[in-house]
Amino acid sequence: MSRPLVVTALVAFAVLGLAPVVVMLARIEPHDLTAAFSQRSLALLGRTALLGGGAAAVALVIGLPFGFLVARTDVPGAGVWRVLGVLPILLPPLVVAMSWAGMSTLRGGMATTLVLGLCTFPLVALYAARAFERIDARQEEAALLAGGLRGALRAELPLVMPSALFAACFAFVLAINDFAVPDYVSSIGPKWNVYADEVFASWRSDQNTGRAVAAALPLVLLTALALWPALELRRRNLLASFASDFRRPGTLRLGAWRWPALCVVLLVLGVTALAPLGYLLYWSGGGTRGFSFEHMRAAFAYALEVGRSNLQSSLLFAAGAALVAVPIGLVLGHALERSGRAGRWLAPVALLPIAVPAILFGIGGIAFWNRPLTGAVYDSGWMAVLLFAGRFLPFVVLAFSAAVAMLDPRIEESARLAGARPARRLAWIVAPALAPAVFGAAAVVYVLSMRELDAAILVPAANSTVLFRLYNAVHFGRDDFVAALALLVAFFVIAPGLLWTFFARRRLEVLP
Repeated sequence: MSRPLVVTALVAFAVLGLAPVVVMLARIEPHDLTAAFSQRSLALLGRTALLGGGAAAVALVIGLPFGFLVARTDVPGAGVWRVLGVLPILLPPLVVAMSWAGMSTLRGGMATTLVLGLCTFPLVALYAARAFERIDARQEEAALLAGGLRGALRAELPLVMPSALFAACFAFVLAINDFAVPDYVSSIGPKWNVYADEVFASWRSDQNTGRAVAAALPLVLLTALALWPALELRRRNLLASFASDFRRPGTLRLGAWRWPALCVVLLVLGVTALAPLGYLLYWSGGGTRGFSFEHMRAAFAYALEVGRSNLQSSLLFAAGAALVAVPIGLVLGHALERSGRAGRWLAPVALLPIAVPAILFGIGGIAFWNRPLTGAVYDSGWMAVLLFAGRFLPFVVLAFSAAVAMLDPRIEESARLAGARPARRLAWIVAPALAPAVFGAAAVVYVLSMRELDAAILVPAANSTVLFRLYNAVHFGRDDFVAALALLVAFFVIAPGLLWTFFARRRLEVLP
């Protein structure tokens, strides 16, 4: 890899992803630390850890069997259910929280934990499905002969658990750093504060960056404690690469359990995705006041009229963030994987932008970009693009690193011997071979940017996004308008995956 190319990508990553983190940490004064580990802070930390642990447990309990059933068994329509199983993580958590608040009487910590667990279970399902597909057929056949299906599961579960636990660690991180769901649930029921609320309140109360950052330090430490084992589990997953004579395992026959298993799959999909979307459709048509398709049409027309500019802003910001992040992530992901032992120490640095709460990253972005030299960028839509690109670059870097690990290095070596320069090898040899990963990484950044609220809520340039409009409308807008706007958001978030599913013939590679 060309050293100037890597240095350029590192500088871009440092500006977009690391500078907001470093700047906000530099704002902490000694007196700001007094409240960081107070009794109240420790209580919030315990409640936040409980939220993350509960959400991760829900994701693991649902995601592990779901991933197995749709990836390896003869459940009717398994391929379709596998695609639909991604829907919950594509939906903005705020939208899911709105739906379940209307469909149930659950409030407080239980509702918050359940919603975040349901939203993150596809992470576990995706990783578990991929891990089950990496088990050699000969190993599985031996286990089947020795103990049948139950014996095969007992033998394979230890091989799959590192991948499932890696995903559960990320579910934990996403849950403890979420602001929108706890804030919304607390606004309609008993107050249930978590650390993300505390960071937001600290900033809003006096605009004191140092105090807000100091207040979040325990949460940053908790996030780091969850990401460290995740990195170790990821390294073990990459080391367990396919052998040269690997045989893909066949479909497992469930026999009499085939139809009960289908019921389980449909129940999971119904609870996590179809019920929330169906509820929003019902309310967009009038709900209990009298459902009608004419009312639904009017609600969608009004939502499009009022929210058109917000949708356009979100689409432009999300697409721009993907275009900025993918080239940087491709260079750094390739360098991370091909750098050998150094990559093990670079991976934690790559995760820093997501090791801090999203609200805190937004505050850091304000502190870094809101100055005379960069004032024009801060006041423009580019601020939102750069904010989202920096926030989600770690996912792109790790996704490309994992993809490059599966690419035979001899291909690049042959191109090098033929005289191809590093940039040319990357553009014409590596990138085409990783086409599903390229589009997958772009889709990840697009989706996460479209559904991001926490990092954008304090940044003026990002207040034109449709999620910010929806966040305000939840508290002050009409129910039918809110439901229609939420469905429009869901559609545009899901659209790239739908287009790929209909027109592409290769699986989208999105797993880091």
